[in-house]
Parts: sequence; structure tokens; C-alpha cells
Amino acid sequence: MLNLIPTTRQTLLRGGRAFSTTATVRDLARMQVLGRLAADPELKTTRNGKDFVRYTVATSDPPSGPAEDGERAPTTTSYHRFYAFGDRGVDRMKNIKKGYRVLVDAEFRIERTPGEEGQAGRDTLLALHRGIQVISKPKEAGEA
Repeated sequence: MLNLIPTTRQTLLRGGRAFSTTATVRDLARMQVLGRLAADPELKTTRNGKDFVRYTVATSDPPSGPAEDGERAPTTTSYHRFYAFGDRGVDRMKNIKKGYRVLVDAEFRIERTPGEEGQAGRDTLLALHRGIQVISKPKEAGEA
């Protein structure tokens, strides 16, 4: 019978992974957002002179149940801001306009800004565009 315990123990002590032939991958935080572009994407430039696009996707959050008075609670809207870097991301966003229904794939991280003395710090969600798919375009005026 194969004795895999010593091999596994040695692999773990070296920091490797047992029974794997693939390279290790860094941790990853990803999100997908399905919604509509709230405005036309904005072309911006970094301090280093690199172009990037900033855009916002609006999503509707259905009510979780009736309001206290028994009436239907209103639907709320959330706004999600994304940043697209690199030539491919910037070029792709040039053809997508306000009102397009899109599915965005993004990596994200939380950046903490320390607060002033006696003030709480502020957390900011930074969502970096990995890809976008147009689901539908808005209907033109006069279309039914």
C-alpha cells in the first residue's frame, strides 16, 4: 500500500500543496453586477498619464416584504462604481452608453482611509473591471 502520509507532511512543511499539479493562485475577491449604466462612462487619466474609464451601474433592490402599514415597500436603487484600466477595457467602454443593461465582472477590495483625530476611518469599496457583457440596449424613442 502506498504510504502518502510522510510525503504529505513534507509537502505541508515546505508550504506546498499536496496532490496538486497546478500553480497556487492568490486570494481573489470577485463580484458580478447585473444592472443598467447610470450615465455614460467617463474617460479619465491617471497622474502617470494612463487612461482609464469610470462608470456606474445601477441595480434595483426589490423590497423584502410589506412596509409596516401593510403597503408594498418601495424599490430601492443601489449604485456601483467601477474602474476599467488598460487599452482593452478603455476601448470596450467607448461603445457602451447610458441605459445599456450590462453584466459586469469585477475584482474588488476595501481600502481604508484613516479618520481625523477622534473620527472614525472610512472604508471605500474599489471595484476593478475585469469584463463587461452587454445584455440589452435601451429602446430608442418611438420603439414599442
